[in-house]
Amino acid sequence: MADGAGGGGRVVAVASADVPLKGLPELIEAVAKLRADHDVELVVVGSARPDGAAAKAITRLGLEDAVRFVSGISDGELADLFRSATVAAVPSRYEGFSLPAVEAMACGVPLVVTTAGALPEVAGPDGLASLHVPPGDPGALAAAIGRLLDDEALRRRLGAEGRRRAVEHFTWRRTAIRTAEWYADAIAAHRRART
Repeated sequence: MADGAGGGGRVVAVASADVPLKGLPELIEAVAKLRADHDVELVVVGSARPDGAAAKAITRLGLEDAVRFVSGISDGELADLFRSATVAAVPSRYEGFSLPAVEAMACGVPLVVTTAGALPEVAGPDGLASLHVPPGDPGALAAAIGRLLDDEALRRRLGAEGRRRAVEHFTWRRTAIRTAEWYADAIAAHRRART
């Protein structure tokens, strides 16, 4: 798809549940705003509740041809979907660790995240491996996603940095090492406290 003003692309998001906490209605509103001057589609990994907020937003905004949900896909299909994305988004109003953010970064996809919960800690500082927006703000989501759709160099830089961050901080090996270090520090602190 084309770059520059009016460029298009695919936005991928993962929603474990169609609940307000995941921010899907705001992301759908952002896609509606982007469609004014971008040929963009949204693919959500998950399911929409038939009468849920996401389905209602899609209908209200006339986005039936621009938003689709996929579920029951394998890990390989998920990785392929992320690699097909122009941008990945985590629009949550609150988020714990956010495995979808790490998965997107591991696939080298430029990422837009909200500043909710642990997302800034997982994704790193704003502008390093992701762009940050406040939770619950469809306009800010649209602006950040549009910025990435229009700027291939920024997409490449954030994608490469995200991949580096995922490999350095979030592999199973690195997690095991950090867990062992944490236990060693806790045991040493406990021994010092007893003496």
